[in-house]
Amino acid sequence: MAPIRPHRKTRSGCKTCKQRRVKCDEGLPICQNCTRRGLECAWSNTGPSIALMRGELSSSNDGSLLTWGSTNPFILELMHHYSTSASFSLSSDPDASRVWSINVPKMAFDPQNHCLLHAILAFSALHIHHADPTSPPRYAAAAHTFYQQAKIGIDSGKEGTADINAALIALSLVARYEFAASAGVLPYTGDLDWYITIGAINRNIEMHRTELQGNVLRSLLGAMAPPSSPTNLDEQFPLSFSTLLSTAPDVEELHDASVRAAYQDSIHFLEMAWTASFNKCIGVWWRMMSHTFFHLLEEQRPRALIILAHYCAMMKRVTQDGPWWVKKQWGNEAARIVAMLDARWAPWLGWLETQLDQERNSKVFDSTGLEFLAWLSAGDGDGTTSCVER
Repeated sequence: MAPIRPHRKTRSGCKTCKQRRVKCDEGLPICQNCTRRGLECAWSNTGPSIALMRGELSSSNDGSLLTWGSTNPFILELMHHYSTSASFSLSSDPDASRVWSINVPKMAFDPQNHCLLHAILAFSALHIHHADPTSPPRYAAAAHTFYQQAKIGIDSGKEGTADINAALIALSLVARYEFAASAGVLPYTGDLDWYITIGAINRNIEMHRTELQGNVLRSLLGAMAPPSSPTNLDEQFPLSFSTLLSTAPDVEELHDASVRAAYQDSIHFLEMAWTASFNKCIGVWWRMMSHTFFHLLEEQRPRALIILAHYCAMMKRVTQDGPWWVKKQWGNEAARIVAMLDARWAPWLGWLETQLDQERNSKVFDSTGLEFLAWLSAGDGDGTTSCVER
């Protein structure tokens, strides 16, 4: 029998190799075992940081270009893809695009901003995987690994010296990553991560508003700000919203001032989003929503669902030419919500009905109307026409 070859035992390998009881080479972001088998390379919270990867972070002579060592071509590939492709899907505003593609990567190479570096790498890897689902499994696995590292870095940075600007930009990238990876937009379906991240962004902006004035983040926030004047659109904002908080059923819930305020704010910001360009309409509404409104959605309150259904129908229209990370079954989402409402709420779905096949309006409240669901899903941003099972 051939002697067993000696090897160095390690306690710092990935969790996947530990569970499989095989030796891990500790390669980052994905070890060789997981790469060969197309497995998710999961690391514990105390696992090695991407900053300890083989190959040191070094600067070019002019200090304007930061690169990884030659032993990390995968990192170089992801950073190059982000700067030349993925970053341009984050905003159509020219000033904001320059910040995303040039300034943000520079910030990420600061030793205290590893959470931002990980968020960039996660977003870039997910973009590659989304563009070509048949791409090598290392992209999907790397996206998940870097995403987890970014979350860990953001959490640990709360008690450290992390630059608040870098942390907020990292949160913004993480939110887009989570939005792209989530199956839908209903909070009770289990896709809660991006709701939580948006809440964290709002809290940090309020806490550090003074520190955020006049710096690199200002251009990004400005690109998401509400429009100063309305744009000319073919569709008018639904007039039915004017009575949703007065004559609609279940008026008792409106006796709670916080609930009424949450509805009023959600309608107000939806109207602002209605007249905005794509990038602003998606940023304005979700970022401005109150914690109370999210709770109302979780409780499936009809008023909250009606407002969300209108948002989904609006997004079905404006995201047809939008970036990859917002491509969802917006029509199916709207249909699922409408199917949850009984006929008492029909008067407040007027605009939604104009978006539906006029010959099938009578089926809006028919819970067996799969033909209606199939129609509504047609024309979504991703070009699919599948219906939703209820």
